Amino acid sequence: MIEDKAALKKLEDALSENYGWAMHLGTREKITAAVLKKSSRLKVAADQYCLLAASSSSELLSLVEEIAVSETFFFREPQQYDFLRSTVLPELFENFAKRETISRDDRIRMWSAACSTGEEAYSLAIACNQVNPKCNSSNVEVFATDVRNRALLEASRAKYQLPALRRCDAETRETYFENFYNPPEAPLDSRYTVVANARRLVIFRRANLMDGMFWKGVNNRFELILCANVPMYLHPVALRQIIERLSRSLRPGGYLMVAPAETSLIEHPRLKLIKEGEGFFQKQ
Repeated sequence: MIEDKAALKKLEDALSENYGWAMHLGTREKITAAVLKKSSRLKVAADQYCLLAASSSSELLSLVEEIAVSETFFFREPQQYDFLRSTVLPELFENFAKRETISRDDRIRMWSAACSTGEEAYSLAIACNQVNPKCNSSNVEVFATDVRNRALLEASRAKYQLPALRRCDAETRETYFENFYNPPEAPLDSRYTVVANARRLVIFRRANLMDGMFWKGVNNRFELILCANVPMYLHPVALRQIIERLSRSLRPGGYLMVAPAETSLIEHPRLKLIKEGEGFFQKQ
């Protein structure tokens, strides 16, 4: 138990300031559970650990690695990916082909802004290949970031168990995944890896969306940004700040994609809702 509420409050304030988290009940419960786990492992009192993490950026990140664990899977919102394949991606490929001059470094650039263990970023890469089978790393780049090093390591391995593929139809599974482990006695433990032509489109990097220095290199860079299941966890000041920065990072006419449940949270004069109830905004 964390008896010193002032110590806990100091830790919560550090997490809000450094990572933008709103202190909802569910978040507080996760923080408490992670603190008890970490303090037990380090053999220190929970109150003492709260003060340690609040005053140490490396220990705070270590705690975030424990707290920010969430399940994700490929093509998490099927209706969004249907719209992506039918409307958004064909437009992006068409506009790219019409550019008068294309430099060696020019790409259709997309960003999975909180990619977790990679399913979201690889979903974008697979969708690109489904729309344009000739796409490759010379004309498409999926930039994928997360604050957690552990998640990024898993993402770079591109190996997944069967439940992560539950929204993939048979054709997608057969075309874009290779089954490398298939125990007949435990089918849910079957393991798959993303095929190389989709993996090559994705670049992983650690980034904290609350770090102002990070944003200096991404202004006016992306045709599509996917930032799903992030806005709902931010406090209002952080939300406004990050939405402003996401808008600046989009090229004119570029798209922001959030979780459908987050649609009402996105308010920005240059972001116009274009797909009611499905979380698509376009930069004006």
